[in-house]
Amino acid sequence: MIYCAVVIIFGCTMLSSACQISISGYKGDLGSDQRLEQKILKIEYTMKTTLQRHGEMLKQILERKCKDAIPANIRVEDVSYKKLTGQSSSSSGHKPSGSAVDGDLSTIFHTNHDKTPYWWVDLGGSFSVQHVEIWNRAHGYGRRLHDLDITVGPTLSEMKLCTYYKGPASDGEHLILTCSKTIKGRYVKLALRGPEWLHLREVKVFAYVKAC
Repeated sequence: MIYCAVVIIFGCTMLSSACQISISGYKGDLGSDQRLEQKILKIEYTMKTTLQRHGEMLKQILERKCKDAIPANIRVEDVSYKKLTGQSSSSSGHKPSGSAVDGDLSTIFHTNHDKTPYWWVDLGGSFSVQHVEIWNRAHGYGRRLHDLDITVGPTLSEMKLCTYYKGPASDGEHLILTCSKTIKGRYVKLALRGPEWLHLREVKVFAYVKAC
């Protein structure tokens, strides 16, 4: 027969993984090693399930805080880099729409002389767009950038005005065009209001991205 002292002190807090078992002073007859082992296994199981439950609660709290985060507390990032793009037409020199989001200021996209030339980017998901940065073409053609609408929407047929740029822009100018209010959408479109060529070196769309 085995005599030993067993007092279980089980200390766990709701958001802590620190639990302790201590054995001290009181003597009692447990009957056998097997019965002692069963008691310890039962305690371990209780601790494990409690920690799992508290872990799930903590995860839900963090996810809820992330979901409810407001723009003022999260960062703004370029969400257009190397995303899918399109344009109203392609020039004879074949300067594709993707040149605007390749990170290379030595390349440009170029449309024909269209009635209302445009360029768009699919961000690949819904984002709250804050502003758009544009690097204009140089070499004497920068003035063609004028009367520009920047729109944002869930589809290319459901767009809201982010901002309007009167222009004309100067050669090689870097423009930062901020939306009059934050607009949530998957597509961002740049379109001139009248007949013209549309050609830019680079376009970056900045939107709110949750740190979580």
